[in-house]
Formats: sequence, C-alpha cells, structure tokens
Amino acid sequence: MLPVRSARNWLTLRNSWLLLRNAGRRSFYSTKPKAPRKDELPSFTKIALVGVVGTIIFAEAVKSLDKNQPKNSYSESEYAEVVKNMKRRKVMFSPGELKVQIAVQGVNPGNFHDRGRIVEPFEVAETYRKMDNDRYQPLLNDLRDTYGDQYVQNLPQGLLVMLIGRYLKDTCQKGDSVLVVDFPLDMSDAIKFENEISVVDKVLFNSPEADSDLAKYYQTVNKVEIL
Repeated sequence: MLPVRSARNWLTLRNSWLLLRNAGRRSFYSTKPKAPRKDELPSFTKIALVGVVGTIIFAEAVKSLDKNQPKNSYSESEYAEVVKNMKRRKVMFSPGELKVQIAVQGVNPGNFHDRGRIVEPFEVAETYRKMDNDRYQPLLNDLRDTYGDQYVQNLPQGLLVMLIGRYLKDTCQKGDSVLVVDFPLDMSDAIKFENEISVVDKVLFNSPEADSDLAKYYQTVNKVEIL
C-alpha cells in the first residue's frame, strides 16, 4: 500500500492528465470550433503587442530626449562648425561685403575724412521714427517725448544695433565704406554688432579712452586706432 502522501500526489497527477486528455479530445472532435472574435486577441498576443509598441514609443522618446539634450562638449572641428553655422544664420553682412569703421563718442569729426559715408545713430533712429506705419514708430515717438533729443541713449538694450543694421541694409550697397559715429554705447552693443550685423575693420578712439574697457576689447583683435 502507498503512503497517504504518495497516494495523494499520484491521484493529483492522474486527474490532471485525464483533464488534459479530455480537453484535447473535445478540441479534436469538435466539428465547428468557435473562432475567436477579431477584436479578442489571445492575451499573450496582446501582451506581445503592448511590449512592441511600448518599446517603439520608448525608443522614440529616447531619441527625442537625445536631440534636445544640450551639448556640453565639442571637438575642435565640431566647435568650428557651430561657429560657422551661427555666423551663416545671424550676421547681416558677410565679411568683405561692407567696410565698416566705428568712431566712439568724443572722437573729433575732423578725423572722419576719407573714411566713407557717415552714419549717425540719431539720424538712424529719426529715419524710422518718422516713417509712417513702421513697427518701431510708436516706441520711438514715446521715447522722444520722454527724453527729447537724448532718446537715442535711452533705447531698449540692443535696439540701436538692430536699427543701425537695418539702416545699413536699406541704404548701402556691396563694397560701400561706412563710418558709424558715436557708437557703440557700451560693450554689449559692441559684441552684438559684430555678432549680428557686420565685422568691424577699425575702431577710432581718442587718447584719453585708450585704456577704456571698450578699447581693450577691440585691442584683442587689433582693430584700435588711437587719434
């Protein structure tokens, strides 16, 4: 006689085998097996599909994140390409298209001879302030009402650079020489002008301003002329 535990295990195995055999017979002898509805896929198929779709979505999300990640390091060639693309996208005048010189505030107008067409910031601002329906006319009028003839010194940061660039584009032709006087007003304008408008060939300073931060900035690229 089998022990009780062994007998129970044997009965369990036997019953399981009989159930599987009977289930197989019912499936084999059924003449019209019930087809699953098209919208009722087997659970394992659903799981597989969810897995595939989830993987695709995740992969695309990773790609998206990868594209939007800020790049913190560049090789020398990559950096050169970035700078090249920035210049192609932003600079209004390509190098050599205009010969641009600048005379900071305080330079004697007697030094302006034979340096090309004179461009004054006040003249530039007045051109667009008096232009009907210009998008900057209301702002320039408000500033003129508030500050009078000194309103050019009180323009929003960067606006004077943009207006001068626009004025040069509207009035100059390729190969022209221009001297922008009483400019830049600060270091920010100096950097913005060369980054977005044009490379500067020379910057004129009086002797007292030779040690200014602005002069030192232009000295790093050998563009300073002391008068």
